[in-house]
Amino acid sequence: MALALGIMIWSLSLAALAATNISGMATDSITGQAVAGARVTLSSGQSSLSVGTTASDGVFQMFVNLPVRPVPQTYTLEVSQQGYAAQTRNVVVASGQADQLSYKVALPRIEAIGCVPDPGRSVVIGHVRAPASATHDLDLSRRVRTVLEYDLLTEVQKTHLPPAQQPAVFACPNALPRTLREHPDWARALKTDAFVVGEAAPVNGNFKVDMQVSARYADSASLPTLATTPEMNLDLPSSADLGRAALAPIMIALLRAYLKEGRYAECVEFSLAVESALGKSTVLAELRKSCQDRLPNKGLLTGGGQ
Repeated sequence: MALALGIMIWSLSLAALAATNISGMATDSITGQAVAGARVTLSSGQSSLSVGTTASDGVFQMFVNLPVRPVPQTYTLEVSQQGYAAQTRNVVVASGQADQLSYKVALPRIEAIGCVPDPGRSVVIGHVRAPASATHDLDLSRRVRTVLEYDLLTEVQKTHLPPAQQPAVFACPNALPRTLREHPDWARALKTDAFVVGEAAPVNGNFKVDMQVSARYADSASLPTLATTPEMNLDLPSSADLGRAALAPIMIALLRAYLKEGRYAECVEFSLAVESALGKSTVLAELRKSCQDRLPNKGLLTGGGQ
């Protein structure tokens, strides 16, 4: 009789478990591309219930024997891969069914962590490579950011843009695309209008920087614009000058963002700052006209009739 009771209890315990399907996909938070070979773990508290790996297309699928209970049970799904910050998701299972058919997990790159520009118009200065001869950290990203900030503020102060609509500049020294095609992906992922990386070269005790500028609203196939700054004394940022060649793609990217997001009045105002810094150009004239044509009282704006 005891044996029969034991068998019955054992049978009931088996019947109380079900192979629950836990599926999903891991992607790169910058490019949106699949992340292969990532480790996927389902846990309950401190106990690991199942471990899997993402396939070449980033997809994972695990069938885990979980208790069949009408009351929802919460488990932890963790996805990790070298070069990325591990991400966790709650998996809620009731009556043997997970609450989602597929769990989408975007893995943030280590180099992007902490790089979160404020909402609004912005430029991010990513990694600026130091010369091979450098023996210590030159903090070039932040120093170039300061120069650009001076250059932008000088021109923006000539407009009537309210502070909330003025561009801001941020430094993210570790942000470095792995391929040329990734540059605009970084701009979009960081929600910044222009994303800049570069390489500094020493010249007569100063630096010139070979820059690569990508725009948030550029075509997905667009490669970064290449530009070189004049020689700059980065120890005196207020007197340094990025030069028109480097400023042009950055300021045009900001102007396109005003237009793209329907900030037409600010677009016209900022176009005045761009023209002051860069001079007249066909691209600038076309962008200003696009903004003016979308305004109900375009002639009343500063520069609106030009």
